[in-house]
Amino acid sequence: MPSTRPRPRAVLVIVVALFVLAAAGVGLWMVLKKSETRSAEKLCTQLGAVTSLSSSLVTLDPTTLGPQVAELQRAAAVAPSDIQAQMMVLASFVEELADAVRASPVDKKATLIAALAERQDRVDEVTASGQAVEAWAITNCGVPLRTTTTQKSSTTTTRR
Repeated sequence: MPSTRPRPRAVLVIVVALFVLAAAGVGLWMVLKKSETRSAEKLCTQLGAVTSLSSSLVTLDPTTLGPQVAELQRAAAVAPSDIQAQMMVLASFVEELADAVRASPVDKKATLIAALAERQDRVDEVTASGQAVEAWAITNCGVPLRTTTTQKSSTTTTRR
C-alpha cells in the first residue's frame, strides 16, 4: 500500500513557490505604495496642468473645477521639500472650498462666499503660501502662475 504522506521534495517545492509568490506580492505592493518622487522639474510640469484653477473657481464650473483641484493635489504630491508645506496649504484650502461648492445643491456662489467667510482666519496663511509658490515658480520654472487676461480697452478721441 503506497504512503499518503507527501514527499519532502514536493513540500519543499510548494513552500518555495509560496515564498516566491509572497515576495512578488510584497514587491508589487511596495511599488504601488511608493510615493511619487518629489522634484522641482515634476512640480513645474504639474503646475503647468493647473492652468485654469482661478477661472474654475470664479465660474464654479463643475466640469473644470474638479479636475483642476485634482491637478493641484498632484502638484502638492510632487512638490520638493522647500515648497511642499506651502503647496499643501494651498491644495487643502482649495480642496475644502471646492468640496463645499460641490456639496451645495443650489446657489454655488453663495456657498463659495460662505465657505470663504468660514475660513477667514486662514486667509493670511493661504495668501502667504500662494505668494511663496508663485515666487518659487518664477525662480524654478521661469513662469508666473498668474496670467493677465484682462486687457484695457482704449478709446481714442480725435480732435479736429
